[in-house]
Amino acid sequence: FMARIRAETGWEPRLLSGEQEGYYGALGAVNATGLCEGFVIDLGGGSAQIVEIRGGVPGQVVSLPLGALRLSDMFLGFDQASSSTVKKLNAFVEEHLGPVDWFRARPGDRLVALGGTVRNLARIEQASCGFPLDMVNGYELGAASVQEMAGSFWKMSQKERGKLTGLDSDRADIIQSGALAYAALLAHSGFDSVTISQQGLREGLFYETFLAGQPQPVFKNLRQFSVLNLARNFECENLHSSHVTSLSLRLFDQLQPAHQLGPVYRELLWAAGILHDIGNRIDYYYHHHHSAYIITSSGLPGYTPREVCFVALLTRYHRKGSPKAGEFEQLLTDEDQTALPILAGMLRLSEFLERGRSQVVRDVRCHLDLPNGWLQIEALADGDASMELWDASRNADVLARALGLDVELVAGVWLEDAD
Repeated sequence: FMARIRAETGWEPRLLSGEQEGYYGALGAVNATGLCEGFVIDLGGGSAQIVEIRGGVPGQVVSLPLGALRLSDMFLGFDQASSSTVKKLNAFVEEHLGPVDWFRARPGDRLVALGGTVRNLARIEQASCGFPLDMVNGYELGAASVQEMAGSFWKMSQKERGKLTGLDSDRADIIQSGALAYAALLAHSGFDSVTISQQGLREGLFYETFLAGQPQPVFKNLRQFSVLNLARNFECENLHSSHVTSLSLRLFDQLQPAHQLGPVYRELLWAAGILHDIGNRIDYYYHHHHSAYIITSSGLPGYTPREVCFVALLTRYHRKGSPKAGEFEQLLTDEDQTALPILAGMLRLSEFLERGRSQVVRDVRCHLDLPNGWLQIEALADGDASMELWDASRNADVLARALGLDVELVAGVWLEDAD
């Protein structure tokens, strides 16, 4: 086969070992999820690779004959199975996992998995709970849910499994074996959940070349790269977006005593500031809607689905409307629900302080009087900012309501050498 490829294409094929397959799959998963400490599982048709990740770098690898197709062929067949064959399958899996004593969860570890089997398990669960996104990257699948699916799928006929919402039709013959294998992997390792990676071996090979100049082919800051890369793809990496982001973060930092939100929300505000105008590539008048759609459709590797939704909602309400979770309500925490109008209010105020896209308002200085419920925001400008000040004043209501403060905007003078 290799000789035929050489003869007919002139290409020199590269044959990967099971360990190399695991390494490249892990590279793809690390660069899709930001995994720093833990393990990656790549369960395919014939084998399963387990890779240890330390410091974000793939380490020891083992390749085991635990692929979904192989297990179905050896034990369950492709239709309805029996309890005795399930016991034989479980014994076979445990026999091969037993020597892999380093595959155990430690405090702070995460488990990430890739491949069609685990993606389908995730989509089945998403369909059952009405998950509002068409996104599996970063989705967290609970061990209890995997165990439940593993315990029920083998009792179904192939026809019955084929009717499962979320399952690809070409997986109905082997999903039962894959579910049992994952249930055993989770039980052996002690993880209570597994995070899904959309990327795998193909992307890992790409990253080896794309990140060749680094000590390891792993993004130093995946979340930052994901946001900036999406902005570049939609030609929205510009002074306006950067300045709106800067003003928003200045508001966030100075108003910390009022909102008391943590650093993760600051990062989400940063992401929304960079991406708030990407919808302009589709249409200006509804670009806030388009920005939100692009973000939820494209995803942001390294961010969880919940965080992606939160960033999208901030961009959705950066111009107009009353911020609300809407269709994403089930994904947001109570703290998210509180933070959403606060951060949307900051982003909207910054957008209108940069209305002329001239960066005339160079900075903001906040004067906060919490006991008396009063906030004065001084717009520090190096020119005529009367239009920006007027427009921002008209759009300060969202932030005022969210913080429960009377908000006043006043003109100030920006001095380059001022503290």
